Amino acid sequence: MRFTSPSTGLPRVCATRVDAQRPAGWLATLFAGRRAACVAAWSGLLFALPAQALPIDFNDKVEAALLCRSDWSTAWWHDYFNTHLQASIRDWGEARWWDSQDARLGGANSIEMFANIDTSRALMVGTLIDQPVEEVKKVIEDTLKVQFKPVQTIYGLRYMTDTLSVLVGLDNQQTKWYCARWNMGNRERVKPMTPN
Repeated sequence: MRFTSPSTGLPRVCATRVDAQRPAGWLATLFAGRRAACVAAWSGLLFALPAQALPIDFNDKVEAALLCRSDWSTAWWHDYFNTHLQASIRDWGEARWWDSQDARLGGANSIEMFANIDTSRALMVGTLIDQPVEEVKKVIEDTLKVQFKPVQTIYGLRYMTDTLSVLVGLDNQQTKWYCARWNMGNRERVKPMTPN
């Protein structure tokens, strides 16, 4: 019968002591066997751990950003995604990408999230969805009660809301959903006038 520690899920062999009076050759063989057993047990334990749970308001915050209804900085999004989606998986296309842990956004299952790297030109927050754009458009419109209108650009057909949230169909039948707010240099806060 195999013993498993209730606190760690590891077999007893990882925690047992070695009898120092045994021959050295036997000791080396024992350590090699135990090390292999412990490594196998630890790796099995690590792969069995569930993904980190997303915060309750994750979808609300990200959906607001995707619909261009929030005004957080790039640094804020990087910190938020690093905290709740773990470390980024790559930098590509002037954006930093994270595994989205299958977050359901606007009724669609996302596979990755991204935010721009260069804060001087635009604030961009987006997600990659593993469905064709027409399906994603319908699901988001039904779920969030928004309307995406077709817009023909020099880069191809895009779907946009009145807040400039964008859906783009990709060649591989995936969809990018994002909001990009360009830096116009006019976003300074003005102190409101107070009565005398």
